[in-house]
Amino acid sequence: MSDLDLPPVLVIDDELGMREGMRRVLEKRGFRAHTVDSGEAALALAAQEAFPLALVDLKMPGLDGFAVIERLRALQPGTICIVVSAFATIESAVQSTKMGAFDFVVKPFAPDDLMRVVNRAVGQWRLAREAARLRTEREAHLLELAAEKTRLRTILQSMGEGLLVVNIDGEVVLDNPVSRRFLGRVQEVAVPRRPVSDFIGEPRFLATVRALLAGEADGAAVMLEVRLDPRHLRATLAPVCDEAGRVLGVVVLLADITDAKALERMKTLFVSMVAHEIKAPLGAVEGYLNLILGGDLDADEARRHQVISRCLERTGALLALVQDLLEITRRDAGRQEKRLEPVDLGALAQELAQFHARDAAVRGIAITCEAPAALPRPFADRNDLERVLTNLLSNAIKYNRDGGRVTVRLASAGAAVTIAVRDTGIGMSPAERARLGEEFFRAKNAHTRLITGTGLGVALVKKILDGYNGALEVESVPGEGSTFRVLLPVGGASASGAGAVEAVGSDAGVA
Repeated sequence: MSDLDLPPVLVIDDELGMREGMRRVLEKRGFRAHTVDSGEAALALAAQEAFPLALVDLKMPGLDGFAVIERLRALQPGTICIVVSAFATIESAVQSTKMGAFDFVVKPFAPDDLMRVVNRAVGQWRLAREAARLRTEREAHLLELAAEKTRLRTILQSMGEGLLVVNIDGEVVLDNPVSRRFLGRVQEVAVPRRPVSDFIGEPRFLATVRALLAGEADGAAVMLEVRLDPRHLRATLAPVCDEAGRVLGVVVLLADITDAKALERMKTLFVSMVAHEIKAPLGAVEGYLNLILGGDLDADEARRHQVISRCLERTGALLALVQDLLEITRRDAGRQEKRLEPVDLGALAQELAQFHARDAAVRGIAITCEAPAALPRPFADRNDLERVLTNLLSNAIKYNRDGGRVTVRLASAGAAVTIAVRDTGIGMSPAERARLGEEFFRAKNAHTRLITGTGLGVALVKKILDGYNGALEVESVPGEGSTFRVLLPVGGASASGAGAVEAVGSDAGVA
């Protein structure tokens, strides 16, 4: 037994001979012993130094052994106390045991009798020390595990892709918030153990999961597209194997490619739009110019004036198309600068209603604007809101009937202001309303055949409102008219998509 592996011992006895005798016995066997002659001295020494083992006499002046054991264990809970006393009664043994004493040695005793009890106490001390070491290691491992879980949770939370982990039984056992959003389960806090088919039921996807779990893919990842209305997802599936190569499960990464699919459709629509919206007007203008150049209209001033007006109308529509395309391109590329300030929407709406009243009057359309005197001012770029109102007013006039009405009504609605633009025009079918806002989409029917337009106006309105966390609501009845309602938060504007933002006005610090 190494001296380094022996605990220091505190000997407490009021008899000098007994103290010194126990000290010599202990030191002869490699222990470091400290002796005191009273309970008070023992407690004073224990307050300065730890003693895993103490030999305590019961009958002492001042504090007796019972009180010393009680206070010593309160001071050092891990101390193992051995009672050494000539009063070996059952009552004293029971009481000392209740106080927490480890064992009882009766005076007088032989050195071997004392060391037999001391050695058992040392064994107990070693077990307690090892248990404490293991407990400390366990707590350290738990802390490390908790930190690792926190890091893993942070990684999962910040992933831009959705994650599903499928076990060997085909059950989803782990996911992340992105996957819940993709799969319409935002309200769920944690993934339940449910079959993967409850999350994605697309047959080709499920067949791929089964093949990977069965080890039929040679460990290679598989990529496929999954359609979950209204989303298109790209799923990358890879098997998870142990060191022996046995399949334990499948990891599924989900990426939202809805916008990419929409972009593909937009490219197709763009080609179609170029063929119709650009080629056809340019062909018409070319034909009109050939008539003028050939002198066919020299004798008919009214007809020539009509042809020139038609040319200007067609070229104006092309110019509007180019401007809308450039505007959308700037916003998609994040190069649109914003000058944020509190905007008086009532004054802006009145100004634009008066401006468009001249075009409306040509067809006998009346425009009215209603706005409360005390309307909250949204913090926004005035040019953005002017473009929103201009596009909605232009459409309300363009798709209205002769002699109709356009009503602009502004109101406060909780934390937002609303701008409702109502017309008495041709209206839209539910299918047309569902596609409203798609770039280059225009309703094709007998009423719109002769109306020029780019199909970008409403799409641009929605992009602008998205930058302010706003929304556009549409109500429409075919043959009766439409209402376009803008909801615009009154709080600070978002600078998303802005190449540069400059805040002005009294509330600039809020931006």
